[in-house]
Amino acid sequence: MRTGHKEWPRRVAARGLASVLSSARAGGRRVRVDGEHRFDLSRSVMWEHLLNPESLQGAIPGCTAFEEVAPETWELTAQVGVGPVRGTFTGRVELRDREPESRYTLIASGQGRPGGGQGEAVINLTDDGDGTHLRYEADVTVRGAIARVGGRLLTASARTMARQFFDAIEKEAKTATERSAAR
Repeated sequence: MRTGHKEWPRRVAARGLASVLSSARAGGRRVRVDGEHRFDLSRSVMWEHLLNPESLQGAIPGCTAFEEVAPETWELTAQVGVGPVRGTFTGRVELRDREPESRYTLIASGQGRPGGGQGEAVINLTDDGDGTHLRYEADVTVRGAIARVGGRLLTASARTMARQFFDAIEKEAKTATERSAAR
């Protein structure tokens, strides 16, 4: 079969796509996400629940297993979806640079059939009237099929999961606080 000038653009386009896909598999796609959340509970109460394994397991979207494997280090399994890419991921989360009731850093890595990734998030807590203001900044690199999802969709999905997590952890903290007050 003769390849002429009409075949050339398709071959170049296919090579370009292959190049994009292989770079997504090799180096991954870097995503920066930041945001904030206000809790209607004190900083000490929120700090306690943000570091409590039972609270965390219940609040992490899709989390099916959460186990402490070393001091301030946990392994987890979660079912996660980012746009059309969905799967079960196993991972590890480490807590570092802890400044009680003010700040900590999370180092996370995970792997699943649709890809994997690693990242770091800095969490800052400050008083906000009777409540708590939380600010987070995360820098994440994803690989595999997840890396091929558009950057805007990745960022939007990360923000949605963060909001779901913070809403769930606040609900858990409020329920625990109400139970304590009723005793």
